Amino acid sequence: MRSRTSAFGPGRLATVLAVAIAAGSAEARWVESAGLRRQLQVVPPAAPGWHDDVTLQWGGLTRYSRYYVPPGLPTRPALVVVLHGGTQSMRKIFGPMAGGTEAWVDVADAHGIIVLAPNGVNPTTSNTAGNNQNWNDCRADAGASQTSADDVGFIVATVRWIDAAIGIDSSRVYATGASNGGGMSYRLAIERPQVFAAVAVFIMNLPADNECGPPYAAVPILICNGTADPLVPWSGGGVAHGKRGSVVSAPDTLAAWLAADRAGPAPSSSATFPDLDPSDGCTVRRDVYLPATGGAEVDFYTVTGGGHCMPSVAYPASPLLLTLAGLGKQDHDIEGAQEAWAFLSRQRLAGAR
Repeated sequence: MRSRTSAFGPGRLATVLAVAIAAGSAEARWVESAGLRRQLQVVPPAAPGWHDDVTLQWGGLTRYSRYYVPPGLPTRPALVVVLHGGTQSMRKIFGPMAGGTEAWVDVADAHGIIVLAPNGVNPTTSNTAGNNQNWNDCRADAGASQTSADDVGFIVATVRWIDAAIGIDSSRVYATGASNGGGMSYRLAIERPQVFAAVAVFIMNLPADNECGPPYAAVPILICNGTADPLVPWSGGGVAHGKRGSVVSAPDTLAAWLAADRAGPAPSSSATFPDLDPSDGCTVRRDVYLPATGGAEVDFYTVTGGGHCMPSVAYPASPLLLTLAGLGKQDHDIEGAQEAWAFLSRQRLAGAR
C-alpha cells in the first residue's frame, strides 16, 4: 500500500467536481465547463455485458470508449482500463481471435470488476471512432505513427465519469495494455500516479527518447516481455524495425522502475512456470522485487522465446497469422490477464474512498 492521495476523494458527482476544480489541472478546466459537467451527469448503464460507443468531448475531439459490466456487479467495484495496441481498437482487442486480451472478460466475470476499453486516435486521419488507432505514449521520436491527442486527460476523464455515475472503488483503478497500449500504461503511471493504483505492461519497453521523463513515483508495476520480440526488441532499438520510434532494453526498463519503486536490486523470489505447451517454443520466469519502505512492488516476467504477443492459454493466436504478421511466437504457459489481475488486485491507493 502506498501513501498517495486519491484523485477522486470522497463522495460522488458533486465531490468529484469540487476536487477537480480545486486541483487547477487540465481535468479541472474540463469539469468547469457546463457542457462537460452535463457529460459527467449522464449515468452509464450498469446492466451486465458490453456497453459500446460511449462518447466524451475532450481536447476538441469526440472520444469513444466501451466498458464491460459482469453479472452481479458488487458495490464499488474495481476498474481495469485495458488499452489496445497500435493499429488496434477498443473493439478489435475483444473480437474473435484477438488473443490474450479476450481473457479480461473472464477475469471480470470471475472477480466482479468493470473493464473499460477506451479508443485511441488514428494518427493519419485523426479519426477517433475507427479500428486503426494509436495512443500518444511517451515516444518523442515516433513520428507520423504518433498522435498529439491528450490521451492522458481523456482516459482519466472517462474513469471519473464512470466513478461519478456508478461509484467504483477509486483505490482500485488500474491500467494495462500491450505494445502501444503498454506504452500508454507507462505514461499513465508516470503522469497520473495519484489515479492508478498499479499498472501491468505487456510487450513494451520504456522509450529511448522519452518525452515524459523517467518514472519517478512509486507505482506498483508488472512488466512482461518476450526475448524474441521482433517489433519491440528485448535489447532495445527501433520499434517495428525503426518505423515507430525507439525503446531502451527490457533490463533497462526494469532498472528504471526498480529505481522509482525503491525495489530490488535483486529479486526477492524467482520462479519458472511449468512448460504447459513445449511446442510453443517459450518458457516463462517471474522475478518479484519487493520494495523498501515507501516503495512499490515490481514483478518482471521474462518470456524466453516469446514474440510480440500477449501470453495466453485459453486464447491462442493462429501460428499462421503470427507468422504472416511477423509477430513471433505466443507463449501458452500462462494466462497474461489472470497474472496481471493477481498482481493488480493486491495493490491499493492509500487514502482513497
